[in-house]
Amino acid sequence: MNPLNQPERRTRLWQFSLLYLLALAVPLGASYYLFSNNSLADENARLKKELDRTHQEQKQLVARFDTLAHHLQRIDVVDQRLRDEKNDLVLGRLNTSNQDYLNDIAVSLSQLRLDSAQLQVPAHRQLVRDELRAFDLFRSNRNTIDALRGQLAKSGADAQASARLAEELAQAKQQVVTLQAASISRPPQVAAGGGGGGGATLVPPPSAALKLQVSLLQDQVAFANADCLRQRALDHKARSKERKQLLQESRTAFIKILQDPATADLKQSIEKTLEPINVELGKEPRFFGLF
Repeated sequence: MNPLNQPERRTRLWQFSLLYLLALAVPLGASYYLFSNNSLADENARLKKELDRTHQEQKQLVARFDTLAHHLQRIDVVDQRLRDEKNDLVLGRLNTSNQDYLNDIAVSLSQLRLDSAQLQVPAHRQLVRDELRAFDLFRSNRNTIDALRGQLAKSGADAQASARLAEELAQAKQQVVTLQAASISRPPQVAAGGGGGGGATLVPPPSAALKLQVSLLQDQVAFANADCLRQRALDHKARSKERKQLLQESRTAFIKILQDPATADLKQSIEKTLEPINVELGKEPRFFGLF
């Protein structure tokens, strides 16, 4: 026995089935669209590749930075030994070691600069640029320190040379005093006279060789005094008033010796010493190199 609303029930059933299939097709179609293509897989592969590249670049940079840090530690140790060491031979070896470490740092920085051109991560490239800038400042400061250390060593050598000249000057003065005293205290020689007169002839006590030796010692003393003035002038700054005054005094002393030099070798030595003094005193003052 069929119900009275059989056509309406059939219509509602078909409508329900159609809506159900439509509601089921929407999530199924979306799922198929999402999981059927390779967009997510490609994105995961790309992220994994970038992560691997980042780890590789970080490992490479860490190795470079560790090498540079080890060189800096070695230089610091050598600097501490340089401050305490007094032996010239050991100081030379330490300076050579320091220069080798600086050369290794220059090579490592060059390799790091080449590697930075191949880096893909922007943060790594910025880190390398900062590191290179920092080491450029370090090398500049290091060159300044080495220049000051060399100037200090030169000043110490000049001071030792001045002390040595002063000692030689004192010895020469002592020799001059001794020779003058010997020439004064030497008794005159008496030569026997012929005939019945029995007269005596006085011979001058100082010989020509003794006079030459005394004159040479006096010139050497004057040379040492003039050279001490020159050494003192070199300790002052270039174009300073004190330097110019001491150089003028030194030149005057040298020229005074040249008026009557004891030997030709001494004359040549004085002329060679006067050449740089005349060149420096003969320079005209310039205003910023223009006139």
